[in-house]
Amino acid sequence: MTVLVRLTTPTELACYEGCALALTLATFGHQVQLYLDSAVFGVLLAPDSRLHGMIKSLHLYDLPPAWLPDDVFSSWITGMLPQALAKQVDFIPEDFNAQQCSQILNF
Repeated sequence: MTVLVRLTTPTELACYEGCALALTLATFGHQVQLYLDSAVFGVLLAPDSRLHGMIKSLHLYDLPPAWLPDDVFSSWITGMLPQALAKQVDFIPEDFNAQQCSQILNF
């Protein structure tokens, strides 16, 4: 099953729950892609937030970098993130087709 997990609610709890579900699904062999909306950038920037640490660990779960929207805020955020975290985010591909996903979960 291919799952897109969209984090769009700018709260620590919503981001944590969405990311935790993504990591759990990946542990059980599902293909998971995280998408971080610009609304959650404040949570991502906080070095003590759970989202910050979880995104840094995506490679441990064999997950691809989390997608960011292709806008000016994303370009700004990639320059503000520590290098270890910046390696774990990328812009959403231009040719992304949401119909390829079995499920799209919004948090």
